[in-house]
Amino acid sequence: MKHVLHIAVNDLKLMVRDKTFFFWALAFPLLFILVFGNIYREESARPTAALVVLNQDEGPWGAAFIEKLGSPGLEITVVDTEPEDYIRMLVLPPDFSRKIEDRKAQHLILKKSPGTNIRAAAQAETRIIQGIARMISELILHGDRDPADFFRDRPEFRDILDIRSRFPDETATRTPSGFDHVIPGILVHFIMMMVLIYGGVSVQEDRRNGVLTRLLYGPLSRSHIFGGKFLGRLMMGLLQALILIGIGILFFSLNLGNILLSSLNVIVFTMTIAGLSILLGSLVAKEDLMIGLSILLANLFAGLGGCWWPIEVVPPTVRALGVISPAYWAMDAFHKVIFFNKGASDVLVNFAVLLSFTAVFAAMAGRWFRLRD
Repeated sequence: MKHVLHIAVNDLKLMVRDKTFFFWALAFPLLFILVFGNIYREESARPTAALVVLNQDEGPWGAAFIEKLGSPGLEITVVDTEPEDYIRMLVLPPDFSRKIEDRKAQHLILKKSPGTNIRAAAQAETRIIQGIARMISELILHGDRDPADFFRDRPEFRDILDIRSRFPDETATRTPSGFDHVIPGILVHFIMMMVLIYGGVSVQEDRRNGVLTRLLYGPLSRSHIFGGKFLGRLMMGLLQALILIGIGILFFSLNLGNILLSSLNVIVFTMTIAGLSILLGSLVAKEDLMIGLSILLANLFAGLGGCWWPIEVVPPTVRALGVISPAYWAMDAFHKVIFFNKGASDVLVNFAVLLSFTAVFAAMAGRWFRLRD
């Protein structure tokens, strides 16, 4: 194990000494964080819900009910004909007043456009329920008297019901966005970029320069060398992750949810990319081809995996295609932990898939791992 660690630490030192390391590890990712973080910035202010009320009521109760809906967070527009465009619309039927006076059940219709803000929708629906409860409360206070006389000797309103809204446990109340989405996405993207490029090219160089062959003259076996290279690339990715997470926490109030699960996610994902890096370094002979292929794969996996945009908002076909990307499983685990408040049992599948990728890449890399050209 000492020899494996020595090889790994030596590879890490060579990477850190490279003048371009801090560009890939700090400057370039920071630029991406600032750009994409502001593009996908989460609105912190409570949204104002828009509600169109189509009042077809032929009596006075419709207007009285609309008064009950008034709220600073609810923008109400009353119309007498159905508009072509609306976000959500409550329809009061023509017999609304008559049914109240006849003490009959009401059937109100709430129409909604697809893709509306979930918080604003909950806010509007809660306010409608509160309005219904207030109307019922006033009728209860009115007692057995004729409902037609309600507006003549209307009692002072008193709330007898307290209605509050909240989302069920383990429910996502917002689409993954803001720096809490962007920083993990950039982290996953640049772990792929850096480990594939640095890791793959260094395997090529060590093989071409005879370094791997010379290591065999010491007390090292082929498995020691392979293990050292694998551990070195794992350490490269974890160093990159440590830098970006530190920046995120210090400057962008990054929330990683369950820190243990998020850390395990980084480790397991980096193991996958470490195996892929050695595989590419073993199969590809030319450095320029290695760099180009690494950039191509990193960007392809990042795009399919949801590093650039929340995978939850893409079409189902694209999301289904994303499962071929290790980044998809890492980003899905981050979203489950950060935005959906999921626990260990919910991300076990993600970890199992990433470990399966790791096993396949490592087995293939071990099969084609060459010590000399």
